[in-house]
Amino acid sequence: MVENRFVGMKSRGVYEAPGMTVLYEAHRLVEQLTLDRDLVHLRDRLAPEVAEMVYYGFWFCPKFDALLAFIRQAQQPV
Repeated sequence: MVENRFVGMKSRGVYEAPGMTVLYEAHRLVEQLTLDRDLVHLRDRLAPEVAEMVYYGFWFCPKFDALLAFIRQAQQPV
């Protein structure tokens, strides 16, 4: 995978996490059973934004806090 770093550099990397892949797929299946379609679609639209903020280290900003509050509320049934 070729990535654009925060400082503008390009880098190559390989990421493998087979255990996490299994857990992620199991979690997605539980979500399909417990969450309604509209909530899943909203989650899917917000997930890339959350992932980018985590990747760049924006843990302590109001936007991340708001997104995290949504995730916590949406994931309660799961």
